[in-house]
Amino acid sequence: MTKSSASIKSKTISDSELKRVEQCIVRAAMEAGNYAISRFGGILEISSKGNRTGKDLVTDVDRASQNLIAKIMAETCPGHMLLGEEDPPDEKQEASEWLWIVDPIDGTTNYVNSSNIYAVSIAALYKGETVAAAIWIPWPNDDGFELMHARKGHGTWIGDSRLHVHPASESGVPITGVLASFPRWIPRTFNIKKSLMKNRGEIRDGGSACYEQFMVAKGSMQYAITGVARTWDFAAGILLISEAGGKVMRLNSDGQFSNFDGWMENYKTDSQTYTRLRKWKGLILSGPPRTVDFVAANLRSKKPPLFTKIKMLFNN
Repeated sequence: MTKSSASIKSKTISDSELKRVEQCIVRAAMEAGNYAISRFGGILEISSKGNRTGKDLVTDVDRASQNLIAKIMAETCPGHMLLGEEDPPDEKQEASEWLWIVDPIDGTTNYVNSSNIYAVSIAALYKGETVAAAIWIPWPNDDGFELMHARKGHGTWIGDSRLHVHPASESGVPITGVLASFPRWIPRTFNIKKSLMKNRGEIRDGGSACYEQFMVAKGSMQYAITGVARTWDFAAGILLISEAGGKVMRLNSDGQFSNFDGWMENYKTDSQTYTRLRKWKGLILSGPPRTVDFVAANLRSKKPPLFTKIKMLFNN
């Protein structure tokens, strides 16, 4: 059996190695974020992916940011591979044990329109599991940014401050006056029980999945329903939230939310795994465990045709 077709059965990584990878990711996120903020509000080369003019925007900053991250990865973590949002859509590679999942600018439409709700997101997957992650966002402090990072088993941090998700109510009911992300299309697709419909928190829609997950991990947003979005929109956030004491669930093809911790199942070092990760889509619910359980229990997918459309998203 060749390496490319074999399921991975390699050694367990040491914490010292994991810490080194975390440091490499933090450096890459910092440098990419600094570059993004240096170009913010300036002249950009803007185009649309595919044939949808004005939709799914990409800029020269997105591409340059990803190239910068790839260069740092090659210098500091030789042998690692990168899967990024700005890869050519038809690119064919083989997944490796170590795979960096990168969104070089999440919230490009915001960025293009001089809104500072955007993020740089980097996750290191080992055998399909996120084991180190960093998200950089612009922030109105003396530095002009905040950089959140984590490695498996060691908590989520900004600088010297360890982070925790927002405290949940005793019943799990979302708290009035505390921010939450609840997409506007959810009522068209789900039956929502009154206990949730009347108590959803203070709803905000920021336009950046990574930014929302940053806010959940920081405790500024009590929960978020995020997506439907791609691997690079969630790979870092799921670890940052989990290490901050939160819970992450994904909507399955049967219309129910269940625990989600990554892409380990059937992970192989082959091109099929790379393609599967590139095409993956998901709807993610995250926040304090009691709140997440309450929200999940009070949402039920509607019957066809809307439910059929949801199931089609999860065929990959």
